[in-house]
Amino acid sequence: MAAAKPAEPKSRKAEAEAAKSKSTERSKVAAKAAPEKTLSKAESRMAAATPARLVKTERISRSASASDPAATETAAAGSRGKAVVAATAENPSVRKVDTTATASIPPAPESKTVASDDGKPEFRWPARGRIIQGFSTGGNDGINIAVPEGTQVKAAENGVVAYAGNELKGYGNLVLIRHPNGFVSAYAHNGEIDVKRGDQVRRGQTIAKSGQSGNVVSPQLHFELRKGSRPVDPTRYLAGL
Repeated sequence: MAAAKPAEPKSRKAEAEAAKSKSTERSKVAAKAAPEKTLSKAESRMAAATPARLVKTERISRSASASDPAATETAAAGSRGKAVVAATAENPSVRKVDTTATASIPPAPESKTVASDDGKPEFRWPARGRIIQGFSTGGNDGINIAVPEGTQVKAAENGVVAYAGNELKGYGNLVLIRHPNGFVSAYAHNGEIDVKRGDQVRRGQTIAKSGQSGNVVSPQLHFELRKGSRPVDPTRYLAGL
């Protein structure tokens, strides 16, 4: 009697079914992952194609610029403008400086001595009044004008105070002014002096108040004009108050 074929172990059949089940699960997992893998490939193709499109656009732009110089200049100006804007944004202290020269204020004109028709300088009267003693060579070196005490004594012309005091015998309170034209004017017998040595004075400026200091017995102003060191007749040079 033939021996019976041994039956296939039950464990092998179970292992085959388990392997088949695992294969099915792997297929399902692969099917689920397929769309995501396809998307990644599409993105890769787009990324790879981008440089080519940029190169193509750049070539077209260069071709257009070569055929149109104005377009080239416009593009260059635009680039420069963007660079300036970028630099300014990065550094707020960078600003456009206006180098246009501004007009300067003209200097004040220098004062000039008034001259008469014959070219002689004209001085203003230092005070209004009656001449009580005139000029005489070797006698009176100036003129004496009768004025009320306290009358304002005015500078005959622009100049610098060379002396202000009462140290010269007989003159009382005396003021000497040196003028740019080489003349010197003297104002004596004042009751009060309003300037000091070294002061710059203007024509018509009050420099003293009249009085009767010195060797006089009534209020008056002794006025002299000297051209250098030589006394001259003031009435020849006086124009008006």
